[in-house]
Amino acid sequence: MKWPIPLCLGLVLLLTGCDGKVLVIESDTDWEGSINYGGSISGAGNASIDLSDVPTDVCWVVRKTTDFGTLRVYLEDENWFGLSDEIDGDLTTTAPQGEVSGCNE
Repeated sequence: MKWPIPLCLGLVLLLTGCDGKVLVIESDTDWEGSINYGGSISGAGNASIDLSDVPTDVCWVVRKTTDFGTLRVYLEDENWFGLSDEIDGDLTTTAPQGEVSGCNE
């Protein structure tokens, strides 16, 4: 039985075209932290860290290095060609030197 080329290409894309991970940091202050697969991270303001190459679970700890401002951190899992996004570990802190941590599920 011969398979039509569009059907074969669709099957290949279906099997290979899913699962990207991005750690999203939204902040109006300085921050630092760590990712279990990426080592230390630091910055000021907003950041997106691509973790698509990480094979399994991702865990992180991020803390403000100031007494003011807001820090929000979450992991965005893109599945099925970006048609479905899942948010993991969405936490926010405004506490002085506040810390948030999480893992994808």
